[in-house]
Amino acid sequence: MLKARIVTGLVLAPLVLAGLVWLGTTGVAVLIGLVMAAGGFEWAGLCQLEGGPRVLYVLAVAALCALSLAIPLSFILFPALAWWLYATWDLVIHKDQRAGAWRHSSTRLAIGLIVLIPAWRACVALKASDPLHPQWLLLLVFLVWTADTAAYFAGRAFGRRRLAPQVSPGKTVEGVAGGVAAAALLGFGWVMIAGYGHDLAVKTAVFAMVVALFSVVGDLTESKAKRLAGVKDSGHWLPGHGGILDRIDALTAAAPVFVLGIRWLAGDRS
Repeated sequence: MLKARIVTGLVLAPLVLAGLVWLGTTGVAVLIGLVMAAGGFEWAGLCQLEGGPRVLYVLAVAALCALSLAIPLSFILFPALAWWLYATWDLVIHKDQRAGAWRHSSTRLAIGLIVLIPAWRACVALKASDPLHPQWLLLLVFLVWTADTAAYFAGRAFGRRRLAPQVSPGKTVEGVAGGVAAAALLGFGWVMIAGYGHDLAVKTAVFAMVVALFSVVGDLTESKAKRLAGVKDSGHWLPGHGGILDRIDALTAAAPVFVLGIRWLAGDRS
């Protein structure tokens, strides 16, 4: 499994990075939109939709992504942040997987829209902010990858205390700590290398830790949906990784939080 995971990552990572860098804003929007549509297909499956209704759900994800471009970014990101704060509370308080917003399939379908659409909008906004040199979009991607990879290996090496055994038995407190620490180091180093100065580097390191923690919430949220559906993976598209959702779950929570944080660091409170 680990070998397949590494091979798949080595093949996909350069393709994803090349697309994010070399494609224009429209191209990146389409690329990430296809990924989100695939994620919507898998989420609909986790909610027991099949056939025509499942296709309609995918079309709804695509249409709402496009419509979100007509809405001010803050009106997309702040509700997304509110959802992820609720999801964090839900994971801490509700040990029962079917408690809270997860009780009905209709609400789980709505959750899928909240999970996918703001993440798409956030990524497109990052690309649009600097189409030729999308350093913040790349930092987001690297933060998510770094936190996830570091958490995986730290958990295997030092994991003792389970983080959320009823939702994701493999996750440990020690693994999450390793992922958060790695994200902080990446954020600090990225800003220092870019020449923005020590003060911003320290703020970015702290901000990266917050993003990494929310990425864990995104991961656990998708895990909760999978447990409710009684499946281990959201799909079988990616050897060693499972489905598309299994690869973007952390990004779905991290992206809106990341964009809000970048706007705050830049002094944009709008």
